[in-house]
Amino acid sequence: MAAQPVLHSTAHTLGGTAQLECPPELILGQEDRLLTLILPIVERTDLVLDMSRVAAMDAAGIGLLVFLRQCAERAGNSFVLINPSRRVLEMLTLVHLDAVLLNQ
Repeated sequence: MAAQPVLHSTAHTLGGTAQLECPPELILGQEDRLLTLILPIVERTDLVLDMSRVAAMDAAGIGLLVFLRQCAERAGNSFVLINPSRRVLEMLTLVHLDAVLLNQ
């Protein structure tokens, strides 16, 4: 059985902004692969990450999102989350990061 792709690129690059679709699981054990794929992008361009498919997210996933935002800011780029699923919204609200990560 073939492994599902970790990240789906919607192939949008509008005005230098990349738009990607986050995988369904943003959890411990998955975050390293996602970091390897996304970090080079946020270091060179603005990124919009569609969170609509995320069904599972834990502290490792939240930490990854915060880290990616910090890396993007250091590089002078933006890192924006769009279309948060119910689970994403619940988790970010619980740790008071909804205003930080969702309202850019």
